Amino acid sequence: MDMWPILNNPPVGVALAQVKLNTESFSIQKVDVVDRQIKDFLPIRKEGTQVNIGLGKSNLPLGVSKISATSDVKIATYIYFSKEQKTKLEISGDTITYVSEDQYQGWDVFKGNVLEFLGILERVFSQSEIQRTSIRFINRFSFPDFDNPEDYINTFISATGESQSYPLRQYGFRLLMDIPDTDTYSVVNHNVERVVDGKFLYTFDIDVLDNQKLLFSIDSIDNSLDNLREIKNNIFFNTLTEKTLSLCN
Repeated sequence: MDMWPILNNPPVGVALAQVKLNTESFSIQKVDVVDRQIKDFLPIRKEGTQVNIGLGKSNLPLGVSKISATSDVKIATYIYFSKEQKTKLEISGDTITYVSEDQYQGWDVFKGNVLEFLGILERVFSQSEIQRTSIRFINRFSFPDFDNPEDYINTFISATGESQSYPLRQYGFRLLMDIPDTDTYSVVNHNVERVVDGKFLYTFDIDVLDNQKLLFSIDSIDNSLDNLREIKNNIFFNTLTEKTLSLCN
């Protein structure tokens, strides 16, 4: 793997990792077995319900009709929070999502936390098939101006290559990129918005997703996360200018 620059003040506002399981392998009730272990780290748990309504097979005549239906309410989501609610583990449908809004401490710390929780869940999902692994990093910068986008980013959209004629309020675009010779792709969103003090808030959102099928094991997930990070960093550092990166040091 490439050696990437170390940023003293990483711009990460939200860091997320997710695994999507084969639906047949998933059952929310399995999580109850390891509930206490998760709560050792994330003590607050909230539950979300799913309601299925059945109308039966009766024909409905025209006019006013009385409709009989049956409903099935079941727990579909567990969300575990830290006391400050800046760290979250959401287990929903067929996905397990770790979200951190804490100050970013670097990849090793982030990945270590992800693997800590997946290691707990491995006890109940060890025979499951992972359909997709992904990471998402939402980065935020504050720019004093945005008269010339090329000062800050290497990738931008312009019909002429010239600066805009009128004061800019908002600017954004979305890229969907396939990674050659892999089952991986990336969704990248750029958004620049002028805020109250006249500065510009730049949100650089990088989502990298790997559709390679894996058995649920910490070793395979660990390797996949590192590969996703390599792609994420490649996009990050190739997109930002030295002027923008200097804001992180």
